[in-house]
Amino acid sequence: MLPTDSFFTDLDQTLTAFTDADRPRLRKMVEELGRMAERVPSVAEKCYAYQARLYARLQEYEQALAAVDRAIAFAPFDRDLVILRGDIHREAEEFSKAMLDYSHVLEQDSQAVTARIHRADMLLAAGKPAQALQDINDALKHEPRSLRLLYRRGLVLADLRRIAEACADFRQVARLSPESELRKKAEQRLRELGEA
Repeated sequence: MLPTDSFFTDLDQTLTAFTDADRPRLRKMVEELGRMAERVPSVAEKCYAYQARLYARLQEYEQALAAVDRAIAFAPFDRDLVILRGDIHREAEEFSKAMLDYSHVLEQDSQAVTARIHRADMLLAAGKPAQALQDINDALKHEPRSLRLLYRRGLVLADLRRIAEACADFRQVARLSPESELRKKAEQRLRELGEA
């Protein structure tokens, strides 16, 4: 099989709607991606990146990391691949390695918002909310209209017991969000903080 846009679209849909019943199908896709990468070197990086995502979904982290490293060998300056490797390390509970990958991307590009958000999540989970807040504030400098980032900042501010600031962020998200789910989450947080 040659790689086609519809094959990659099918991969995306399978990853998004994954259930345990999809495991055999994912295994076949992993094998097919390996064959495609060998036959069509021009898409090898893309094939290995998808392979890594599929292995991660199957919770086979060693294979996922090997696949993403193969993709990085083809595209060593692709920051999305390094972020993907960090995400796989995080799923595998290799938190220090995930932090290294996210920090490496940020050393190369301080405007890499995805790496900054993922690192903030790691810092928050590690009990370092002040550092997480700094990363979220830096991300907001690059994406000032992101209501999802504003919501995250509200969560961190609430964790830091800076309730008035957290409520201001949640009110803004509740007022401006076109997404009903995000708006409802912000409204719920306001109720929990006694501000509804």
